[in-house]
Amino acid sequence: MFGYVKAYKPYMRIYEYEIYRSVYCSVCKRLSREYGFVTRLPLSYDIAFLGLMELSLKESRIKVCKERCPLHPIRKTVCLRADKDLDLTCAASVMLTYHKLRDDMADNGVLKKAAAMALLPFFKKANRQAEKRYPDLSDKISKAMKLQSEIERRKSDSLDEAAHPTALMMQAVFSELAADDEQREKLGRLGYLLGRFVYVCDALDDLDDDLRTGGYDPLIERFCKNGFDSEVKKQITAFCRDSIMLTLGALSEVYVDLHPMRYKDITDNIIYLGLKASFKRVSSGRKES
Repeated sequence: MFGYVKAYKPYMRIYEYEIYRSVYCSVCKRLSREYGFVTRLPLSYDIAFLGLMELSLKESRIKVCKERCPLHPIRKTVCLRADKDLDLTCAASVMLTYHKLRDDMADNGVLKKAAAMALLPFFKKANRQAEKRYPDLSDKISKAMKLQSEIERRKSDSLDEAAHPTALMMQAVFSELAADDEQREKLGRLGYLLGRFVYVCDALDDLDDDLRTGGYDPLIERFCKNGFDSEVKKQITAFCRDSIMLTLGALSEVYVDLHPMRYKDITDNIIYLGLKASFKRVSSGRKES
């Protein structure tokens, strides 16, 4: 996955960070049990946010335990016992990663294509399992990916148009969390704006690589037809910043109306601080360590 939807750790209290990690660990373990060990490898904290939202909107009791994992074989880590409540999160992780890998297969980057080729057979089987559990969601994601392929073939220079399919995918995922029509509309809007944020960050983050490999990027199509230099880069960054700020403003308004029942301090951190920190990192040209 992308890795842009994450908490801003410097402003987290210790117990909040432990809970945040425990949700990630719980999703990771559930993926391994339900869909196979390999499905946990591309897992990012984007999915942990979806898990937090899924848990925050439910009233079931959650237990905490300490368990070992391949990355921490000696020291046990805190893990939530909330398997049934994370069913959608795990299925969405599998489906989104599967389609991302398929998209990477068509990418001009050699490393992306090689990684996708190695992982895709495992995710193909896992995706079939997830489709059986959430057939409507799978259908919506597949249609959004077809739309994305069509936009890329046309080499659209519209960032809004290019971001629309990713936004639709996230809209479909978050809508599945809803308990009623009113909540579905709000969660769908939240997902749509979050998907748009992710796409804009990814387009800016991949700009240099796409320029080198010749991959599709709406920012290249819009700004780089007459060449690329530091001034063009500044124009692109300013354009993306304006787009991101508008998106985050609208996203914050929707989030306030949702009234999450638990983990609010953590989700507040992600929405108000983490997303801005991710874009700041991307716009400054720093890669994730």
